[in-house]
Amino acid sequence: MAMLILPLMTCWAFGAKKITINVLPETAKIYVDGAMVANGQYTVKFDRKTDFYIIKVEAPGYITRTYRLNKNNPKNTVLYTLPEDEAEMASSGGSDDGGLDLAGRWFDVTCRKGLSEDVVWKRLMNIATQYFDNVEVRDKAAGWIKTGWSTTKFTNQTVRTRMEVRISFTEENDLTYRVRISSEIKDNDCRGSQCYMRYDRVLHRFDPLVQELQTSVGGGE
Repeated sequence: MAMLILPLMTCWAFGAKKITINVLPETAKIYVDGAMVANGQYTVKFDRKTDFYIIKVEAPGYITRTYRLNKNNPKNTVLYTLPEDEAEMASSGGSDDGGLDLAGRWFDVTCRKGLSEDVVWKRLMNIATQYFDNVEVRDKAAGWIKTGWSTTKFTNQTVRTRMEVRISFTEENDLTYRVRISSEIKDNDCRGSQCYMRYDRVLHRFDPLVQELQTSVGGGE
């Protein structure tokens, strides 16, 4: 009796490894090697040449995470739970936010008429020291203030913020300063200052700072 021999590739195909990915929240988008494939759940299939996939998961209001899913994973299902983005909830800015988009942008504060340059400088320094523990540059002659970083730590991320103030030399008679509030963010799993990346949002704790610049110094016509 003749023996039936199946091709090796066919035999392997019947035993192809499959792993089902489940994600919380269920609305999260799943990307496999850069291609968006599903929301909430997806089953990946490993062929003979594929040892792993790069899985990215993202959802509004949650921290985007990237995982390496190996073929030799002993489980048939894996669960990825995204942490809430506390930094985003505690800040404003960015293209999808209706709040003030001030992060990293210079904006002008025209000083109220009748205030001398000395008085304005004192008020600017008072605001800087009220919101930041350290002022790295305070050059009155050059009209330049640069604070150190103020750090705010959340469960999974850390945001640091600094302010720069520079006098604006224009042909106008009004005394004007330019202000920039810069933010950077990093994952708490990453250690060191090199982990920080630009963050296009400003924490709400600095909202009063902007208001105080306008009420204490601003008001020029």
